[in-house]
Amino acid sequence: MQLVFFIVYMFEALIAFMFFNDNFKMKKGYLYTTGVAVGLYLIGFMTNIIDKNTYFINLAVFLAINIAFALLCFKTNIKEVIFSSVFLLMIMALTEVVVEASIAYIFDKPTDLYKSGISALITIAVLTKLLYLIVCKAVCLFLNRKDKSNSSNYVLFMFPLIISIIFVIWFNEAMRYNFSQKTNMVLAVLCVISCPFSAFIFIYNRHIQNQQQELFELQQQNLKNEIDMQYLDLLEKKNQQMQILTHDYKNHLAAIRELGDNEQVAEYIDKMTDEIKSSNSTSHSGNHTLDIIINKYVTECELKHILFSFDTKLSNLGFVDDFDLVTILDNVLDNALEAAEKSTDKNITLSTKKVNTYDTVVITNSCDAAPDKNLKTKKQKGTHGLGLKSVEKTIKKYSGDFEWEYSETDKTFTITIMLLNKED
Repeated sequence: MQLVFFIVYMFEALIAFMFFNDNFKMKKGYLYTTGVAVGLYLIGFMTNIIDKNTYFINLAVFLAINIAFALLCFKTNIKEVIFSSVFLLMIMALTEVVVEASIAYIFDKPTDLYKSGISALITIAVLTKLLYLIVCKAVCLFLNRKDKSNSSNYVLFMFPLIISIIFVIWFNEAMRYNFSQKTNMVLAVLCVISCPFSAFIFIYNRHIQNQQQELFELQQQNLKNEIDMQYLDLLEKKNQQMQILTHDYKNHLAAIRELGDNEQVAEYIDKMTDEIKSSNSTSHSGNHTLDIIINKYVTECELKHILFSFDTKLSNLGFVDDFDLVTILDNVLDNALEAAEKSTDKNITLSTKKVNTYDTVVITNSCDAAPDKNLKTKKQKGTHGLGLKSVEKTIKKYSGDFEWEYSETDKTFTITIMLLNKED
């Protein structure tokens, strides 16, 4: 009897994991999350053994376990955790009532039929949890209905439905033919063991979908980085050609100035020379790639009438691989450019500095509205958050981190990127 309750509690732990994993991001890996889930639901199992007749205490323990599980293992806030945990509690209680009432109606038995024997207890317990699983997964699919990868999940509902039908048939036959206790136990164990696989199928399918999504995001980001690198190379060649041309122009203008005695001509030539100087490459940090990136955004900001200022005197990020530097700065500056263009003040600042063994990049841009908590942008559908995920992965290569804040007072968004400089 206790084995049945233990399996049921572990089944509930799987369902809770599936529900929270579908709606929130895990803080750590599967091993840690599984360990916490098993530990917490063992507490629930022990509470049921000690005080099995107190229904409301068991419900309170179930609620507390799910709240603790979500807070310990998933990235979310207390309001979302409480709402989700209460929602799970309501689904579980409702499915118990529905299954007990349905069995009683179909077989013309009292609603407390589960007290009459092991076969009735197992049947009602497992059918309740299978319905609990189906409802929870259906809710997750509805909440994430915009995710096209979820369409394959609908086929997986066949497995718990088939198990439910088998249970009903077994229970009906057990009542009709009065199977021996040994036969009932063997059939019950086989059916009960098959139940966790219903949850495992959904969880494993979700894991495969996440891996495919990560692979797609990586491919998309690599493609973007390759295009950015090609663009920067082309931009650098153009800059080199412009430097040659401006050098020649300055020489010609200087020669013309020496030939002419007209004061207005001399003043006009001096003005042209200053304009040519200002059009040359503006950043000279000592890091070729950093200079190209900054010069690119100086040009783009000028075209969009955005004030762009920078200071790279304290660190030129020379220890960062060129490809990684493009990944980090291009993605962050793209987002800054998008927000600044729509803002009233229209300005972006970039600065670098050293803090102990870390080199930091601080980028601040004007932003009239507070950003989404996941920093989603208005870019092409399907690419939301790809840039930031790629930035986060690249920063981890340098044992670094990033943080951001939004000032309602100044209407500014600031992101600070920290990278470990092992060369110092």
